Amino acid sequence: MIFNKLSLGQITIEVSALMPEKILNILWNNEIYTCNIIKIDLMTIRVSIYFKDYKEAEMLIKKYKGKVRIVKKSGIIVLLMKMKRKVSLVIGAVIFFIVIYILSNYIWAIDIQTQRNLSPFEIRQQLSSIGIKPGLNKSQIDVYAIEKKMEDLNNQIMWIRIRVEGSTLKLVIKEKVNPPATEKKLFNQVVAKMDGEVKRVYTSSGNPAVVPGDIVKTGDDLILPIQGREGFEQEVKPKGTVIANTFYEKFMEVQISGEKLERTGEKNNDIYLSFYGKKFYLKKAINQFQYYDKIEEKDGVINKIIYFKKKGKTVNLDRENTIKEATQKLQESLRKTLSNDAKIMDSKTTVENIKDGKILVKVIFTVEQDIARNIS
Repeated sequence: MIFNKLSLGQITIEVSALMPEKILNILWNNEIYTCNIIKIDLMTIRVSIYFKDYKEAEMLIKKYKGKVRIVKKSGIIVLLMKMKRKVSLVIGAVIFFIVIYILSNYIWAIDIQTQRNLSPFEIRQQLSSIGIKPGLNKSQIDVYAIEKKMEDLNNQIMWIRIRVEGSTLKLVIKEKVNPPATEKKLFNQVVAKMDGEVKRVYTSSGNPAVVPGDIVKTGDDLILPIQGREGFEQEVKPKGTVIANTFYEKFMEVQISGEKLERTGEKNNDIYLSFYGKKFYLKKAINQFQYYDKIEEKDGVINKIIYFKKKGKTVNLDRENTIKEATQKLQESLRKTLSNDAKIMDSKTTVENIKDGKILVKVIFTVEQDIARNIS
């Protein structure tokens, strides 16, 4: 082949042998041109030879128990060999650009912008009737002629502009405005009453505005007051159910060790009369309690201040059991606030150490429930 005949490239090799000078003599005796000879160490030399002589040189070196390693390649022959390996890639790239160029001469999409009354489906059907559809060559498109035909076909079009942008035919249509109707039926809305992740949507009227997996915020539309496919929509009263995962956070502070103050049952009180913001005591208690709860009872003229004695009590509770009981109490508290159809699906508990033997139990509950709310 032509690549075997070219001698325009050089290759630098390292030769390792017991007597590298003897290897050089053998190469010279076999008329192999060498240059740039460098002695690396006692048993290794570096030498440059022609690319075409490499196979013969390698055979001679191995014949005389030497080792050869390629260090560097240079020259036109190396470039040609690299190009030979990449010729399929080059051809593929050329074909790719040719195909892109050919495809760019055609219309592959039609973008239609209408207003309130005309539907894109109706305009697309009318374009198809005059032969305008995806796959049409740009040279066959006269935008001004199409604008005139569309105005003749549809009497609701007041103004139309058609332009070719890349491989897309873009239509912008302004509609004729009809006099407003004297009466208009107002339809309700179905919106989210809380944040959540949509799981299931059931509609008896209207089209769903969300799908399972959507994250919605309070007030987002869930069911649209429109029913039917594109081009055949009609306004309806939306109605349905949207089941979503909602999230509630509750927490409780619990003391599991140390000393806790509790009421002993012993109490004392003050009794006084109140006139124009001044107090006249009928009975003044001598409060000798170190720790107490103070509760004031106002009942018009005669009022009381009650002191409940409190005393320290040693607390030593099992941490895990206490956390479990606190989680159950929080769940029961949440259940009282939920509707009958709501289900608690999951809970995640975290615990923080506060001080003086107290812990803060936080629970995030995942509740599956209907979040749809009708508003008018």
